[in-house]
Amino acid sequence: MDKEFLISYLKKRNYWWETKNIAPSDRGTQRQDYIDRIQESDKLERIICLSGIRRSGKTTILYQYIDLLLKTKKPEDIVYAKIDDLIGKIDSVHDILNTYHELTGIDPSRESTYFLLDEIHIMKEWQLQLKYYIDAHAKCRFIISGSSKTLLYLDASESLAGRIRFLDVFPLTFREFLEFNNIDPSGMLPQKPALESFEDIEKAYHSIIAHKQSIMHFLSKYFDTGGYPEWFKIRDMEQWYRTIVEDYFALILFRDIVSVFKVKDPILLEKMVRDIAAVSTNRFTYKGLSERLDIDRETLKLYLYYLQSSMMVFVADVFAPSKKAAEKRAKKLYFWEEGLRRALTLDRDDGKAAENIAAWHLIKRGHESKPFFEPYYWKNKHQVDFVYDDSKKVIPIEIKYREHPTNADLKGLIEFMDMEDLDIGIVVTKDSFRKGELGGCRVLFIPIWLFLMLI
Repeated sequence: MDKEFLISYLKKRNYWWETKNIAPSDRGTQRQDYIDRIQESDKLERIICLSGIRRSGKTTILYQYIDLLLKTKKPEDIVYAKIDDLIGKIDSVHDILNTYHELTGIDPSRESTYFLLDEIHIMKEWQLQLKYYIDAHAKCRFIISGSSKTLLYLDASESLAGRIRFLDVFPLTFREFLEFNNIDPSGMLPQKPALESFEDIEKAYHSIIAHKQSIMHFLSKYFDTGGYPEWFKIRDMEQWYRTIVEDYFALILFRDIVSVFKVKDPILLEKMVRDIAAVSTNRFTYKGLSERLDIDRETLKLYLYYLQSSMMVFVADVFAPSKKAAEKRAKKLYFWEEGLRRALTLDRDDGKAAENIAAWHLIKRGHESKPFFEPYYWKNKHQVDFVYDDSKKVIPIEIKYREHPTNADLKGLIEFMDMEDLDIGIVVTKDSFRKGELGGCRVLFIPIWLFLMLI
């Protein structure tokens, strides 16, 4: 351990020990939903782990929680460290706590202290080190973050079972994007209506319609930029695309995947990511994709697992009676972040963007209501783009980014609703809002600018 470096680092990083507050540049725009969820989990006395793709805003959320803690705790009781900065300088988390004890005279084992440890997944055996303090009934609390969701789950599954609460952090939703542009969606829409209630959605539509032009302007911008919060510091498209390809893409690919999983062929992995970005929202089979990329099937599956772990892509299974039945069918690929996808491909297909963005908003909603939520699509003779299933309800959702979808566009939706005996389906449109009935099934047509605000 480089003790001199660590002492200097802790003093510099934890500047609120002196200033008593968080700098506005670190606090950023409030993401209140995450702060509320951390507070709720904090009451359960668990380790709290924020997991999400790199640059999705995890560090800013940690600073925002420090800002909240400063209202009730002494500044010296709150410690932040970014593990990336300390690799090669410390041997374990114990070094941070022991050096902090020596530096401040505060014993984290005996006094109520908070340690916020950013990007902890790159520290070997971090879970065993935190378990030590839990087993010793130490008074200190841990809030951690990491960019490799699956790796965090695997590491914690045995040692910290029942002692850790995971919170997924996503890039900015469209509602948050509006908030970052000084538009308050909660003022227009105090409560999110249930997706299956047309009456409630109709009320929401009429309460928002006066702001429609402004919302649609920012939706177009959201399609182009994506949801990374740093856009609001740069605000130049050419520089932004260069930044997210040269900085974000490289960091995610090489630090969170190649380095963590010891990938043998990083060039092949990069080629695979770029190809997925180009075919996002398409169906695929392992056989077809392996032939397209000239890669053997087992390596393809392994690399897809790595990409899903880093939350760069997600894969939707077909909605089927059993996992075994779904495994044999074609899957659907999505690229998590639309701004990065456009920067990599220069593809400005708004129809593809609409489906990509609607899908990950639905996945975020699903994760909030059901642990280990799984996305689905459906395919028989016709297709349904997304099947939302959170155990309470199943809602088929078709994304048709045009003004007036035809009955021919909705054959898959009606077929699926008949087969599953469902009473409602949703069509996400470009700007059409109405309720219809097809083949005895209720269908809600909701413009995407409203749909994204509802979920």
